[in-house]
Amino acid sequence: ERLAVHGLCFVEGEMRQPARQRGAALILVLWMVVGLSLVVLAGAQSARMYTQRVGLELEQIRSDAALEAATELVLSRLMTDKNLAKRYSRLQVDLGGVQTWVEVVPSEGLVDVNVAPPAMLEALFSRVGGLTPGEATVLASRVHDFIDPDDEPSGVGGAEAAQYRAAGSPVKPRNGGVDDLTELRGVLGMTPELYAIISPFLGINGQQRIALDAAPPALIDAISGQPGLGASLHATPPEMRAGVLQPGLMTDMFTAASSGSAHTIRLRAFIQAQPGRWWAREVWADLNGRPDNSTPWTTRSIDPARRVGNPLEAGNP
Repeated sequence: ERLAVHGLCFVEGEMRQPARQRGAALILVLWMVVGLSLVVLAGAQSARMYTQRVGLELEQIRSDAALEAATELVLSRLMTDKNLAKRYSRLQVDLGGVQTWVEVVPSEGLVDVNVAPPAMLEALFSRVGGLTPGEATVLASRVHDFIDPDDEPSGVGGAEAAQYRAAGSPVKPRNGGVDDLTELRGVLGMTPELYAIISPFLGINGQQRIALDAAPPALIDAISGQPGLGASLHATPPEMRAGVLQPGLMTDMFTAASSGSAHTIRLRAFIQAQPGRWWAREVWADLNGRPDNSTPWTTRSIDPARRVGNPLEAGNP
């Protein structure tokens, strides 16, 4: 009887063992299916991302070529129309059915940090950059120290080489005028976010006061604290603009006319490659060409095409 019982148990064990093996095999197969599905999904996702990246790169190349053609057409026009080269304008350029827009900003319509008075820098940092008045004063002093030739801190919170070393900064003051605006990123206290906000309003080879006829409307609005003033001024005949300047901030920061001596121009060209997707290309050029140039103008710098917001929206600098 014990043997029979043991035999029964043995038979039942033999019957249960194949069932367990079949269950384990089924689970293994299911895991393999899941694993293969994940591999296939990952491969498909990778292929989609690669296709999107390649498509975006091709779009950038096409946009860059179109924007280059647009800026060169506008520069050719500026070489023949000297009055156009002295004032702010936004021109529409048709390239065989492809619409582009080119913003023309003479250097006299921007804030030249090499010659701008402290009050203008403070207004730029506070009204455009969003700094508190105290922070704006300190940063204006540091920009001045970054450029001036001496090693003595000036103003409130100024910084020269000793202060840069104490702060552990790898940068030291230039002790001379900047030729490349990106050098300002190294000024002690200048953050990447602040530079990105103020850079559309910075220029070189300008003058101490901003020329109204050359300034972007967004800059006039920001410095004056009067939204819409820039567009209103540009719609006003030049001979009547002087009456708009009120004593105080406006007369300290702006002048009704440019000196006419600067020839440096910033061109920002825009194109809409897809609905809601814009590309921009920035070029700095000097309309005084050199004999060794292949063009009648001298190109100072070029930023390749990059994605931007809609430049036609109000308030977009």
